[in-house]
Amino acid sequence: MLVQITEPLYEVLRVVDGDRRSSIGFVYAKLEAAKKKICEVSPQYAHLVLDVVDDRWDRQMSRDLHKAAYYLHPAYHYTHKLAYEDDLTATFTRVVERLSRSHVQAANAIDEASIG
Repeated sequence: MLVQITEPLYEVLRVVDGDRRSSIGFVYAKLEAAKKKICEVSPQYAHLVLDVVDDRWDRQMSRDLHKAAYYLHPAYHYTHKLAYEDDLTATFTRVVERLSRSHVQAANAIDEASIG
């Protein structure tokens, strides 16, 4: 059972540690899929593992940036209809506002992302 619980997390680590391509657009999706798989494999013990994973994620990763990259990634944005998920849209807006030099630039970037 231990292998079944850790295998999804190992797959996330392989994506993050890979040198072939940028992983930022994949990390959030892969981690969410891994958490779902852990819950399926071991519903009884999933909370023990997921508490540790969530704590590490919250303390060490830039969660908003990963969510925004997930939101913008074409493989997920169009197939999962992410534009309709309020949490992801709000996170994307926060990231754009933080990275933009002006409110006008932020508004233009948000409008451009919404057109797709």
